[in-house]
Amino acid sequence: MDQKVNIQIFNECKGEHTHVYPQILVPLQETMKIQVGEMEYEVTPQELCFIPAGMVHQCNYLGKLLVLNLSQDMAETQDAVLLSSPLIVSMRGQIMQLVELIQTELRQNPESKSVRYLYSYLYSKLLDNCAAPSIRYISEYYNQPITVHQLAKIESYNVTYYSDWFKQQTGFSPSFYLRCIRINRAKELLTTTNFSVMEIAVMVGYSSNSTFTRAFHNITGMTPKAYRECPCFKAMR
Repeated sequence: MDQKVNIQIFNECKGEHTHVYPQILVPLQETMKIQVGEMEYEVTPQELCFIPAGMVHQCNYLGKLLVLNLSQDMAETQDAVLLSSPLIVSMRGQIMQLVELIQTELRQNPESKSVRYLYSYLYSKLLDNCAAPSIRYISEYYNQPITVHQLAKIESYNVTYYSDWFKQQTGFSPSFYLRCIRINRAKELLTTTNFSVMEIAVMVGYSSNSTFTRAFHNITGMTPKAYRECPCFKAMR
């Protein structure tokens, strides 16, 4: 099993504890009462509970429990800010199907590599379910011109309130968050394709090479050219 993913079925969850990694709990038999931080939740077998890394939680649950652990370095920065609070997510459609497939795969072959991929897909679906509409909009349309007014309208907030709300949700301003999304995509293109720096700039939403280079340096401390020429990335192309 990949060291970054640990998936098991337990027969109980007891006591107060914390983990350095995020965790997903799915009660398989009956409703689970759990306290995460200062909040108490009741999680039914039709729901999953997401617990952020480092957050104290306590429960006394006797019954089968699907436990999915995510290592600290698996989640990208923009994902981590979306999942900084505990979440109770109703398992409908694809999420329910994925959990059922994971259980079946674990019963048939606990060491199966397929479990990893099912879990990664489940994690992406969890992100889709928890992200606010305007945050999903940024992730989907980062390569297009986006204004704070547009984003505020999506959430039906005025611009001032939206900017404060967005920082509470993510820890960043809308403009900085958008820049991070664009630069992360640019880093991927620089290390895995042969597109020119200018072509990549346009692909991630910048109209000029100088603006892109300035934004890239601001986030990474390197120019796009220097990042691409780093020996540690050359083998990836």
